[in-house]
Amino acid sequence: MNLGLRKEQIKLILLDKLEEEPDLKYYMDNDYVMRLIELLVEGVAKAIDENNKTIENKFRRLLK
Repeated sequence: MNLGLRKEQIKLILLDKLEEEPDLKYYMDNDYVMRLIELLVEGVAKAIDENNKTIENKFRRLLK
């Protein structure tokens, strides 16, 4: 059983959404801001992935 999206899939969705406004990268030409965005995307993707795994484990326990 594989419920929900995995971390890499979530990360791609988030990065894809950021690419909808490519001018933002141009105007935010600061390494610290770009690193902050990378960390936020990674953190959100990890949090959603962990949540999906928790839900999946709970469903597995319920189905036993």
